[in-house]
Amino acid sequence: MSLGKKERRITIAIGLIIGVTASSMLVRHALDIKSEKTAQRPGNYTSLQTAVGNVPFLPLPKAVSTAIPSGIVVHYEENRSSLSGSHLNKVNSWVIETTGSFRSERLFILVEQELESSSNIQLFRAAEFYIRLKNDNMLDSFENLLDEDLFHIIGRNHSTDELIVQSRNFSPTDLEKAINFLTGTNLVTSTRLPTWVSSR
Repeated sequence: MSLGKKERRITIAIGLIIGVTASSMLVRHALDIKSEKTAQRPGNYTSLQTAVGNVPFLPLPKAVSTAIPSGIVVHYEENRSSLSGSHLNKVNSWVIETTGSFRSERLFILVEQELESSSNIQLFRAAEFYIRLKNDNMLDSFENLLDEDLFHIIGRNHSTDELIVQSRNFSPTDLEKAINFLTGTNLVTSTRLPTWVSSR
């Protein structure tokens, strides 16, 4: 039995509809699986495990996940002293990796949330220190003092006249050690983490 022209067209149309529907369902299923796996990848906000060491972390404050929507939690430490120098009570600290102004720029943000007042949240650039020397004649001595595997002078903040020193290690504990080391030298009058403000 042969099909007429009209029946062939209908059969082809039905076949195309079934094929497109089945293909789109398979693609949607694959995307759902990929999305679920991505959400559970260590470091993602919903995984509640850091990207480095799979350390469990508390959920980020809503204001932070809104300001940094696609970040990766690299480090987390809880119930520790604040690194801001503001003598806050104990804080929980997250270090989040995100992109900067340029897509290729990697930016590390230190988030500190005070335990007693969860609305008190501070954000800092985690891989940089602003350092004020006792005088500019000490720059060479200061450069010689720095371990080039840990620190790198990347410039000067001309508005505050502070050196910008980049740290290769930026977990909260590593940042605290670096601040203590840098401030403990006879060459430095102040060391601080620069605040970070979302451009969103």
